[in-house]
Amino acid sequence: MQSIVLEFDNQRALDEAVAHVWDKLGVTGELSCQRLPEGRLRLEIISEKPLRGSTLEKVGGRVVED
Repeated sequence: MQSIVLEFDNQRALDEAVAHVWDKLGVTGELSCQRLPEGRLRLEIISEKPLRGSTLEKVGGRVVED
């Protein structure tokens, strides 16, 4: 299992990232979304398969943990 945390500036970018992870990449595992106090949005991906750096670049957002 691999855990990755990404941050986004707006809801639309987060929604597009979630759709990309589920629909296009076929990631199995867990996704968790939350709004941070400063207004950014955080997406935590717990993937059952390893995700490469190039794959994460296509998802978008800023990696804050890996």
